Amino acid sequence: MQSDIRRIVAVDAHRRKTGRCPTVIHSLGTGESFGIEPTTDGFIDLQSGRPVRCVTDGIALPESDMTIASGFSDDVAFSGYDPFSQEIFFGRAGGGATVTVYDERMVDYFQYAVAEAPSAQAACGDTPQAS
Repeated sequence: MQSDIRRIVAVDAHRRKTGRCPTVIHSLGTGESFGIEPTTDGFIDLQSGRPVRCVTDGIALPESDMTIASGFSDDVAFSGYDPFSQEIFFGRAGGGATVTVYDERMVDYFQYAVAEAPSAQAACGDTPQAS
C-alpha cells in the first residue's frame, strides 16, 4: 500500500470514529508530519495533493473511479481493501490520539498520531461510531 493511501486511510478512520477531521497526522515510524485540510465533503492530503471524498462505504479519490473500501467491524477495529495495491488492510482507531494500520498478514503496521483544530468537524454529515 502506498504511504499516502495509508495516511488517507488513517485520517478517514479517525474522522469516522470521532466525527472530527484531523488537521495534522504524524507518522510515528518515520517522524514525519503531514497537513490535512478538511473540506465540505472530505479532506485534502496536503503532502500528495490528493482530494478525498468521504462516502458511506469508504474513500473516493476523484482522480480515479476506484473507491477504497473501509469500515468499522466493531468498536475500534476497521478493515478495508485498497484497489490500487490490491491489498486488504486492518486497523484500530478508538477515537484517541492514534490510529494503527496493519497489512493483510497483520505483521507490518504503521502508527499515526492525529491532531485536530478545535473546529475540525467531519464532513459528509457522518456521526462518530459509538464508543
